[in-house]
Amino acid sequence: MKIFPAQSVCPHCKTVYRYGDLNAIKFKKQTACYHCRKTIQVKKAGVWWLLLEMLILYALLNVILLGFVQGLSLLALFIINIIPAAAAVVLLPLYLELRK
Repeated sequence: MKIFPAQSVCPHCKTVYRYGDLNAIKFKKQTACYHCRKTIQVKKAGVWWLLLEMLILYALLNVILLGFVQGLSLLALFIINIIPAAAAVVLLPLYLELRK
């Protein structure tokens, strides 16, 4: 399990995958390595850690906003809460694990 995302590498040839490459394969179950052409499985093993991190960020953000900002509207709170959700979508490829 990954708490903090590390670089994803091909288990066969140790080719390091960049963010763009991981983003292209994030919804596939298996793919071929672009360097050695061997089949690798794509696992979303660290996604639960990402969700936990985002839930903690949501809770802290809401406590700070509701505690310190007077007269905050529900619409403003909704818009501010979209930011961690967008961050989770952007960070998802970094939490992928490549296996044989």
